[in-house]
Amino acid sequence: MKDIPAAYHDLLTAPNTAVLTTMRADGGPNSSPVWFDFDGTDIRVSTITDRAKHKNVLRDPRVSFTVIDPDKPLRYLEVRATVDLEPDDGGAMRDQIASKHGYDKGAAFDPPGSTRITFILRPTTIVEH
Repeated sequence: MKDIPAAYHDLLTAPNTAVLTTMRADGGPNSSPVWFDFDGTDIRVSTITDRAKHKNVLRDPRVSFTVIDPDKPLRYLEVRATVDLEPDDGGAMRDQIASKHGYDKGAAFDPPGSTRITFILRPTTIVEH
């Protein structure tokens, strides 16, 4: 596992939106905007289990995660990683991520009856720009 360079921690601790790309069954990419958490070591994304990104990761855990500096759009960090899954029962990670973005609770983002899962990204390649 690779460490995230300290020079890019600011992009990961700020309330930025990233792009997470997973691999579809046909081998093509599926990209979606995501909010995330970063604790200084791990990047975590909370999602609903019915989403394509979750289904894709179950089949192929390789992902690409890119966050762009909103003040300097040519500065970005790409993290190529494999994903470990962790239940987000009760939505604790969802709520932590929502709070980072200025919302008290993340439950308002969930359809009734949905189930949450957390992606923990395990970096294999870091691209700094």
